[in-house]
Amino acid sequence: MTEQLDKRADTTRLQILRAASRQFARKSYSLVSLDDILADAEVTKGAMYFHFRSKYALASAIIEYRAAVARASVDQLLARKLSGLETMIDISFFIALEDMGDETARAGLNLLASIGRTDGLQADILGQWVTAFAAIAGKAVKDGDIISDRDPEGIGSLLVSMYLGLRQTSNVAEPDRFLRDLEKMWALVLPGFVKHDRIDYLNQFIKRRTAVALKNAAPF
Repeated sequence: MTEQLDKRADTTRLQILRAASRQFARKSYSLVSLDDILADAEVTKGAMYFHFRSKYALASAIIEYRAAVARASVDQLLARKLSGLETMIDISFFIALEDMGDETARAGLNLLASIGRTDGLQADILGQWVTAFAAIAGKAVKDGDIISDRDPEGIGSLLVSMYLGLRQTSNVAEPDRFLRDLEKMWALVLPGFVKHDRIDYLNQFIKRRTAVALKNAAPF
């Protein structure tokens, strides 16, 4: 009986997370009320407070939940054993496709920008992103693809900033525009840290990834 109750509680928690994600993916944090979430989730206020003590706690849980899902997906990309630069490009397009087509991913990134500075959550999550990109950049230096005197952590910061900035200047709700803008951003940053004889190949690699992403983009 206890196991059944625990499973039901986990199901209810996930139900609330998904409902809140649908709301936060479409509206800003300040415009979403607990009543909106409760109506979407079809649960009682008591059920919500059993799992989340406040709207902020629920929003933070979405950020952390999505970050964990993203880490697992990136691990799968790393297992493909592509070159460091190809892997960084693939990760950026994976993030974009998730951002465009998955409500929890969109909500997590929206919330990271709007409430993430509280309690250092934004710094923690983005720091993990930078560290992950820096490790891949370090591999690319060893592969001979990145200019040897370029700082891997600086490259990691650049790529994270590039994507988050693109969310502000482009429109993630318009897949064609967003993906082509991402392609342009890559073409602009590559000469800053990639060896000259690799740029043409990588630009073609990016064009192929853009074409595939355009076919697979499924906005909600």
